[in-house]
Amino acid sequence: MPGWNYGSHGFISLGFSDLTDDEAFVVAVFRHWQSCGVTCDEAESNLTELLRDDRLHNGLLSLFDLLGTLPDRHRRTMKNDSAVLTSVGEALLDGIGWTDEIGKRCVKAPQQLLEEAGTTIRPAPQIPRSGYDRLVETIDQKAAKMYEALYC
Repeated sequence: MPGWNYGSHGFISLGFSDLTDDEAFVVAVFRHWQSCGVTCDEAESNLTELLRDDRLHNGLLSLFDLLGTLPDRHRRTMKNDSAVLTSVGEALLDGIGWTDEIGKRCVKAPQQLLEEAGTTIRPAPQIPRSGYDRLVETIDQKAAKMYEALYC
């Protein structure tokens, strides 16, 4: 259907409600890293300060190293408040979640630190997709259009 983003791994888009708290944390850190500040260094400094008391704080540097391997077009973007993950967010979960990743030190370091913190990140294809987040966003968009048409 036009206008619908079905995600890279299936017909139904993956949303925050489908994720564990730790998976949502990784995606939220990634989104903040993409949109906060003028540079990636500024975003990393901001995140390090914001999350100084978080149990996953020790893994941030490794996560930043991993994010630093992304192509430039994924580094700086506008803030994304959508509860639906982009294909890049799903790819991030894949990169960290697949434990059989061969030869990628930048992926193994965050995997190891997350495991030591008692966290498991599942690859996107292994996460059941409810479609709830896409449905809520679609309803909200249609309600906003109806409100605008009726009252503006």
